[in-house]
Amino acid sequence: MLDQSPFSLPKPPAAESDITFASRRLRQVLVRCELIPGTYAHEGDLAQRFGLGRAAVRVALTELAGAGFVARHARQGWRVAAVDGALASAIVEARLRIEPALVEKPLDERSIALLGSLRGAIDAVLGRDDPSARTMAQQLCRQALDLLAQRAGGFIESWLRDLWDHTERLIRSLELAGTTPPAIDPRPLLDALLRGDREAALLALQEEQKRFTDAVAHGFLATARLLPQDHPVSVRSRLPRRSSNDRKPSPTLSEEKSR
Repeated sequence: MLDQSPFSLPKPPAAESDITFASRRLRQVLVRCELIPGTYAHEGDLAQRFGLGRAAVRVALTELAGAGFVARHARQGWRVAAVDGALASAIVEARLRIEPALVEKPLDERSIALLGSLRGAIDAVLGRDDPSARTMAQQLCRQALDLLAQRAGGFIESWLRDLWDHTERLIRSLELAGTTPPAIDPRPLLDALLRGDREAALLALQEEQKRFTDAVAHGFLATARLLPQDHPVSVRSRLPRRSSNDRKPSPTLSEEKSR
């Protein structure tokens, strides 16, 4: 058949669905804290702001709620999850429990080649001061971790991806609050895995987890207040309600007669 010819052109990749694109776009927005933690967002506003279909936004937000990024509130919209000590503690505990799965399986030849290439690229940019290099280092480190998560497979892969997105969101919040935690450095872990040394890989993982925990604790202590999230507000402006103390007192009977 013609489509089996070695000279035939490869088929183009399938187009991304509206829901998949909306879910990916809104996840990026949440991880980067473009939607301020603790505030309320509305489906119509999000659809207009990011050029998405309202139905796709609703489905995407429902999926993101399952991952803990937002929560739906009747007549108020979707509340963006707060970034606070409770979230930081949950992230630390989850990393301690789930991330050891990264070192369970030995690397195959393909993974060794890919991780070795990423390891060299990370070494070239990690530690440089310019913003573009820092962004590139973050992306390369995340690619290496995602590759390891993919090898773990199943639910663990999904849990790790959500966990690392929450981690990036926490770090971004600290940066916006005025403190810059050190970048994640997976090189000792990668080196141990590339050597096939599981014990050294587990030790490197534990040291990185401790470094992250200490950095987050220092970030919270160094910042008087993270982001304005203690009193959730809606992205839609609303006029404040007048309290009973603001109302004018009712006229007395004598005042009514004098009019």
